[in-house]
Amino acid sequence: MDGDITLASKADLAFDALRFLYVGFLGSLPAWARYTVLALFALTVVYGFVGWLRKRSADEPAATAGVHEDEARVR
Repeated sequence: MDGDITLASKADLAFDALRFLYVGFLGSLPAWARYTVLALFALTVVYGFVGWLRKRSADEPAATAGVHEDEARVR
């Protein structure tokens, strides 16, 4: 590679993309609209995280958690 190419990490690219969106789209909005958009985005992230947690905890039912199939047989 030439010496004039600078590589960025994935975190830098994500930060730059978010900063571009914030300044480009939200910078010209009034404060109340900007905070409304940011709150909706935050609620979407929280809703997705809670849904992921619920799905993750539903994968293993509490009644048979940690019990192997041979141990759960009833005569």
